[in-house]
Amino acid sequence: MSKWKFDSKLAPNFVDHARKHIPDYDKVIDLSINLCNDYYDNDSAIIDVGCASGETLIRLNNNQFANLYGVDNSKDMLDVCPKNIATYTISEDYPTSFPKMDVIICNWTLHFIKDKTTYLQSIKDNLNEGGTFILSEKTSLDPLMIEEYHKFKIEKGVTKEEIKVKEKQLLEVMFINDTEWYLRTLKDLGFKKVNVVNAHYCFNTFICRV
Repeated sequence: MSKWKFDSKLAPNFVDHARKHIPDYDKVIDLSINLCNDYYDNDSAIIDVGCASGETLIRLNNNQFANLYGVDNSKDMLDVCPKNIATYTISEDYPTSFPKMDVIICNWTLHFIKDKTTYLQSIKDNLNEGGTFILSEKTSLDPLMIEEYHKFKIEKGVTKEEIKVKEKQLLEVMFINDTEWYLRTLKDLGFKKVNVVNAHYCFNTFICRV
Protein backbone atom coordinates (compact mmCIF):
# COMPACT_ATOMS: atom_id res chain seq x y z
CA MET A 1 0.00 0.00 0.00
CA SER A 2 1.30 3.44 -0.93
CA LYS A 3 2.15 6.07 1.70
CA TRP A 4 -0.19 8.95 2.43
CA LYS A 5 0.38 11.92 0.10
CA PHE A 6 -0.98 15.43 -0.15
CA ASP A 7 -1.39 15.14 -3.91
CA SER A 8 -3.34 16.70 -6.76
CA LYS A 9 -6.30 14.41 -6.07
CA LEU A 10 -6.66 15.63 -2.48
CA ALA A 11 -5.69 19.29 -2.92
CA PRO A 12 -8.92 20.70 -4.42
CA ASN A 13 -11.00 18.95 -1.73
CA PHE A 14 -8.62 19.31 1.18
CA VAL A 15 -10.84 21.45 3.44
CA ASP A 16 -13.78 19.03 3.17
CA HIS A 17 -11.40 16.15 3.88
CA ALA A 18 -9.89 17.94 6.88
CA ARG A 19 -13.29 18.62 8.43
CA LYS A 20 -13.98 14.88 8.38
CA HIS A 21 -10.62 13.89 9.85
CA ILE A 22 -9.56 16.71 12.19
CA PRO A 23 -11.71 17.43 15.27
CA ASP A 24 -12.38 21.17 15.74
CA TYR A 25 -10.79 22.02 12.37
CA ASP A 26 -12.80 25.22 11.85
CA LYS A 27 -12.80 26.09 15.56
CA VAL A 28 -8.99 26.02 15.75
CA ILE A 29 -8.60 28.13 12.61
CA ASP A 30 -11.08 30.66 14.00
CA LEU A 31 -9.21 30.64 17.31
CA SER A 32 -6.02 31.45 15.41
CA ILE A 33 -7.68 34.29 13.49
CA ASN A 34 -9.25 35.72 16.65
CA LEU A 35 -5.89 35.82 18.42
CA CYS A 36 -4.37 37.69 15.47
CA ASN A 37 -7.28 40.14 15.49
CA ASP A 38 -7.00 40.74 19.24
CA TYR A 39 -3.24 41.29 19.52
CA TYR A 40 -1.76 42.19 16.14
CA ASP A 41 -2.12 44.84 13.44
CA ASN A 42 -3.18 44.18 9.88
CA ASP A 43 0.40 44.67 8.67
CA SER A 44 1.88 42.19 11.17
CA ALA A 45 3.91 39.43 9.53
CA ILE A 46 2.03 36.12 9.79
CA ILE A 47 3.00 32.75 8.33
CA ASP A 48 0.98 29.57 8.05
CA VAL A 49 3.35 26.59 8.20
CA GLY A 50 1.84 23.64 6.37
CA CYS A 51 -0.64 25.97 4.72
CA ALA A 52 -2.10 23.18 2.54
CA SER A 53 -4.73 24.69 0.22
CA GLY A 54 -4.63 28.06 2.01
CA GLU A 55 -7.79 28.02 4.16
CA THR A 56 -6.21 29.80 7.14
CA LEU A 57 -4.57 32.39 4.87
CA ILE A 58 -7.89 33.00 3.12
CA ARG A 59 -9.57 33.70 6.45
CA LEU A 60 -6.72 35.96 7.56
CA ASN A 61 -7.02 37.88 4.29
CA ASN A 62 -10.78 38.17 4.83
CA ASN A 63 -9.93 39.79 8.17
CA GLN A 64 -7.78 42.41 6.40
CA PHE A 65 -4.36 40.95 7.25
CA ALA A 66 -2.08 41.87 4.37
CA ASN A 67 1.44 40.68 5.27
CA LEU A 68 0.90 36.95 4.87
CA TYR A 69 3.19 34.03 4.08
CA GLY A 70 2.63 30.34 3.48
CA VAL A 71 4.89 27.31 3.32
CA ASP A 72 4.12 23.72 2.43
CA ASN A 73 6.10 20.76 1.14
CA SER A 74 3.43 19.83 -1.41
CA LYS A 75 3.45 21.62 -4.76
CA ASP A 76 -0.03 20.24 -5.45
CA MET A 77 -1.33 21.98 -2.34
CA LEU A 78 0.39 25.27 -3.12
CA ASP A 79 -0.96 25.15 -6.68
CA VAL A 80 -4.54 25.55 -5.39
CA CYS A 81 -3.74 28.35 -2.91
CA PRO A 82 -4.99 31.81 -3.94
CA LYS A 83 -1.90 33.49 -5.32
CA ASN A 84 -2.71 37.13 -4.61
CA ILE A 85 -3.11 36.98 -0.82
CA ALA A 86 0.27 35.68 0.40
CA THR A 87 3.90 34.98 -0.45
CA TYR A 88 4.45 31.23 -0.75
CA THR A 89 7.37 28.85 -0.81
CA ILE A 90 7.69 25.09 -1.08
CA SER A 91 10.01 23.60 1.54
CA GLU A 92 10.52 20.65 3.86
CA ASP A 93 12.14 23.03 6.38
CA TYR A 94 11.03 26.25 8.01
CA PRO A 95 11.74 29.01 5.41
CA THR A 96 14.41 31.12 7.12
CA SER A 97 14.66 33.25 3.95
CA PHE A 98 11.39 34.91 4.96
CA PRO A 99 11.51 37.86 7.37
CA LYS A 100 10.97 37.29 11.08
CA MET A 101 7.33 36.81 11.96
CA ASP A 102 4.96 38.28 14.52
CA VAL A 103 2.73 35.20 14.38
CA ILE A 104 3.65 31.68 13.29
CA ILE A 105 0.74 29.30 12.82
CA CYS A 106 1.52 25.60 12.51
CA ASN A 107 -1.68 23.59 12.69
CA TRP A 108 -1.64 19.80 12.06
CA THR A 109 1.78 19.79 10.39
CA LEU A 110 4.56 18.82 12.80
CA HIS A 111 3.26 15.29 13.25
CA PHE A 112 4.54 14.69 9.71
CA ILE A 113 8.06 15.81 10.72
CA LYS A 114 10.39 13.39 12.47
CA ASP A 115 12.93 15.90 13.82
CA LYS A 116 10.47 18.21 15.51
CA THR A 117 13.01 19.78 17.86
CA THR A 118 15.07 21.26 15.02
CA TYR A 119 11.94 22.54 13.29
CA LEU A 120 10.63 24.09 16.49
CA GLN A 121 14.00 25.75 17.11
CA SER A 122 13.81 27.36 13.67
CA ILE A 123 10.32 28.62 14.48
CA LYS A 124 11.45 30.05 17.82
CA ASP A 125 14.46 31.76 16.18
CA ASN A 126 12.23 33.37 13.55
CA LEU A 127 9.67 34.94 15.87
CA ASN A 128 9.89 38.62 16.68
CA GLU A 129 10.00 39.66 20.33
CA GLY A 130 6.43 39.59 21.59
CA GLY A 131 5.50 37.11 18.89
CA THR A 132 3.07 34.23 19.17
CA PHE A 133 3.35 30.64 17.99
CA ILE A 134 0.10 28.70 17.51
CA LEU A 135 0.61 24.95 17.30
CA SER A 136 -1.96 22.19 16.80
CA GLU A 137 -0.91 18.55 16.81
CA LYS A 138 -2.03 14.97 17.09
CA THR A 139 -0.59 14.04 20.48
CA SER A 140 -2.05 10.68 21.45
CA LEU A 141 -2.21 7.09 20.25
CA ASP A 142 -4.00 5.91 23.38
CA PRO A 143 -6.44 3.17 22.28
CA LEU A 144 -9.40 4.80 24.07
CA MET A 145 -8.74 8.15 22.42
CA ILE A 146 -8.24 6.51 19.03
CA GLU A 147 -11.57 4.69 19.37
CA GLU A 148 -13.37 7.95 20.17
CA TYR A 149 -11.52 9.69 17.34
CA HIS A 150 -12.67 7.03 14.90
CA LYS A 151 -16.25 7.48 16.11
CA PHE A 152 -15.89 11.18 15.29
CA LYS A 153 -14.79 10.30 11.75
CA ILE A 154 -17.66 7.87 11.26
CA GLU A 155 -20.13 10.53 12.41
CA LYS A 156 -18.65 12.79 9.72
CA GLY A 157 -19.30 10.19 7.04
CA VAL A 158 -15.93 8.42 6.86
CA THR A 159 -16.30 4.65 6.45
CA LYS A 160 -14.51 2.10 8.64
CA GLU A 161 -12.65 0.85 5.58
CA GLU A 162 -11.46 4.38 4.73
CA ILE A 163 -10.23 4.76 8.33
CA LYS A 164 -8.27 1.51 8.12
CA VAL A 165 -6.71 2.41 4.78
CA LYS A 166 -5.61 5.86 5.93
CA GLU A 167 -4.16 4.45 9.16
CA LYS A 168 -1.95 2.10 7.14
CA GLN A 169 -0.93 4.83 4.71
CA LEU A 170 0.14 7.08 7.60
CA LEU A 171 2.26 4.49 9.43
CA GLU A 172 5.58 5.62 7.94
CA VAL A 173 4.81 9.32 7.51
CA MET A 174 3.28 10.36 10.85
CA PHE A 175 5.39 10.73 13.99
CA ILE A 176 3.42 11.31 17.21
CA ASN A 177 4.77 12.96 20.37
CA ASP A 178 2.58 13.30 23.44
CA THR A 179 1.35 16.48 25.12
CA GLU A 180 3.98 16.30 27.86
CA TRP A 181 6.75 16.17 25.25
CA TYR A 182 5.46 19.32 23.58
CA LEU A 183 5.07 21.22 26.84
CA ARG A 184 8.58 20.26 27.96
CA THR A 185 10.27 20.86 24.59
CA LEU A 186 8.60 24.20 23.93
CA LYS A 187 9.69 25.50 27.35
CA ASP A 188 13.22 24.08 26.91
CA LEU A 189 13.48 25.97 23.60
CA GLY A 190 12.76 29.23 25.39
CA PHE A 191 9.06 29.91 24.94
CA LYS A 192 8.13 31.86 28.07
CA LYS A 193 4.43 31.00 28.14
CA VAL A 194 2.96 27.75 26.82
CA ASN A 195 -0.75 27.05 27.23
CA VAL A 196 -3.09 24.37 25.93
CA VAL A 197 -6.13 26.23 24.62
CA ASN A 198 -8.04 23.47 22.86
CA ALA A 199 -8.15 19.69 23.22
CA HIS A 200 -10.31 17.17 21.41
CA TYR A 201 -9.64 13.43 21.53
CA CYS A 202 -6.14 12.93 20.07
CA PHE A 203 -5.42 16.59 19.28
CA ASN A 204 -4.16 19.60 21.26
CA THR A 205 -3.66 23.26 20.39
CA PHE A 206 -0.92 25.23 22.15
CA ILE A 207 -0.36 28.98 22.28
CA CYS A 208 3.27 29.89 22.91
CA ARG A 209 4.78 33.33 23.56
CA VAL A 210 8.36 34.57 23.37
